[in-house]
Amino acid sequence: MLTASISAQSAAIDGQAEESAGSGIMGYVILVIVAASLCVSYYFWRKSQTGHNKPKLNDKNRYKDYYGNNGSYDINSSEADAWLKKGKASPVKIPRVSVGSRSKTELDNLTAPKIPAISTSDANVDTKLFQEKMRKLQYVSLPINTFIELLPSKPYTPLPTSDDVSIVAAIEQAGDEFEEDEAVRDLAVRVLTAFRSRNSVEALAQIALYDLSANLRSKAVSILTDFDHESVFEAILLACADPTREVRAAAARGLFRLSFDRADSWKRIIETNDEFRMSHAARAALESGFVVKYFDRLVHEDLKVAYEAFALVAVLIRSGETEEIFNAIKDHRDERVRFALLHVLKVIPDERTIEELAKLQRSGAFSAEVTERIVDTLNHCGAVAV
Repeated sequence: MLTASISAQSAAIDGQAEESAGSGIMGYVILVIVAASLCVSYYFWRKSQTGHNKPKLNDKNRYKDYYGNNGSYDINSSEADAWLKKGKASPVKIPRVSVGSRSKTELDNLTAPKIPAISTSDANVDTKLFQEKMRKLQYVSLPINTFIELLPSKPYTPLPTSDDVSIVAAIEQAGDEFEEDEAVRDLAVRVLTAFRSRNSVEALAQIALYDLSANLRSKAVSILTDFDHESVFEAILLACADPTREVRAAAARGLFRLSFDRADSWKRIIETNDEFRMSHAARAALESGFVVKYFDRLVHEDLKVAYEAFALVAVLIRSGETEEIFNAIKDHRDERVRFALLHVLKVIPDERTIEELAKLQRSGAFSAEVTERIVDTLNHCGAVAV
């Protein structure tokens, strides 16, 4: 009985101890929560106090800070003098207008700031002057200035002569004075195509220049082009002046398809010293229309292109066909081409050009630089003639 009573008391004591321990933990939890709440409240209170201390961003406070507490501006103050010395522009006064009585265009003209009109003519003139100056500077370094004489043409290997029976028969049948049937002459041209020889080139050249059929002339020009030999150049050149457009087109295409050095071909025509032959070649080149294009090639940056144009102009000078040259000196839009043509006239002096050069000098229609070059060329040609 005593033992049971002691056990009951021990259990009661343990229960009270456990209850006391639970109450203690709960108290600590509540204390922590209360402390955290106080900290949060204090944080938000401080933040709200900081916001109140900042100046309000309104016009009243701004003007009060800038002008003073009374909100007025003292025009005699040192700050005003400093501000005025900076050259502040006074505000633009916009006139009041009656909207109902004015159009939108008139209102825009009255209210919009006046912007001075920008003239593009002055800018264009300056740009053109700059471009012209750069072209003149570039001309000095062009290949045309390195051509100080017309060098002899390079020799080439001539084609062999064929003694084949079929080619001999074809040459006889190709002439329209011997064979009136165009079909037979066409067959003869086909036979000649198979022989890349000197006598076949001569026969095809005769057909290209003199056959009555434009179709056969055009076909002969195309075959000569396919031969692509130095000996075909002159025949194709002369075909450029053919009265038929079909033949002229075939000759023009063929002339620029030739792979050998065409400058040497032009020089070979000069080296014949045959006045009629040179004149005939020069007129064919003029009638074809590509001479003017060759004038532009004189100022080309590629040495080979420029030298071919140089040789062609030399043919015109040596043949006496210089009218187109002097027309270009008068009227060409590119002053560098004028310089180049005068340079060729100086390198290839001919007494027949003296009179035309003197006319250019007397005309007074050129710039100082062009006139100076004309005088220099004239003096050189005159000295050579003497």
